[in-house]
Amino acid sequence: MGYALGGDPTQALSVVQDVFRQFLPATHKAFTQNLSTVLDNRGLLGFLGFALLFLMSSITFGSIRISLNTVFQVRNPPGFVLGKAKDVLVMLVVTALLVLMIGLISLLALAKSFGSRFAILETLLQPGAALASTLLGFVFTFSIFYLLYRFSPRETLVRPALLVASLTGAGLFEISKAAFIWYVKLLQSNSELYGSFAGLAFFLLWIYYACVVLIVGAEVGWILQQEMRSSEAKTQN
Repeated sequence: MGYALGGDPTQALSVVQDVFRQFLPATHKAFTQNLSTVLDNRGLLGFLGFALLFLMSSITFGSIRISLNTVFQVRNPPGFVLGKAKDVLVMLVVTALLVLMIGLISLLALAKSFGSRFAILETLLQPGAALASTLLGFVFTFSIFYLLYRFSPRETLVRPALLVASLTGAGLFEISKAAFIWYVKLLQSNSELYGSFAGLAFFLLWIYYACVVLIVGAEVGWILQQEMRSSEAKTQN
């Protein structure tokens, strides 16, 4: 955010903290502490970081496309050039959605700051702001899964199956927040035993879980679609 917007690094760091608080509860502090160092030394590092981010994002979305084509049993996947072009397009759409969420989170933070000046408003806005933040996180997660299932593979699911797949993926991802809060607290209580390997183990486990959730959601949608087609065939016969 500091590189792209050219604004105050402290403000950009605050926005990033709000975003990671939605997706990685109880771990955003360690991430943003390292991020603050990067923001203080932006420049050539920022350019290289953006280039590497673009490359790794393209590879990641390419892997998602190939995996979903396999789950949905796509017979004729697109060629390399067309597939990469599609990966970049999906990546840009997801990025735009992320920017939109950052803007909404900023508005919520502004509302909290304004309400904190008045005791009555703070009492009224605090529960609503917490609920809005939770709902916003779920809607954003659902939108990400929907975009990936809808546009990444060459052939997508029918609308009901697509919605069920997206809800399944988003629901499992949201449930993981509570589980990972417990997991991080457990690692912190055993930090003397595991040391820095605890953070690495958590990071790898998080990536693995996110990949499993993506595949499980796609499988649920695919099975539902097959059941719907089977029921329609029986009805016609």
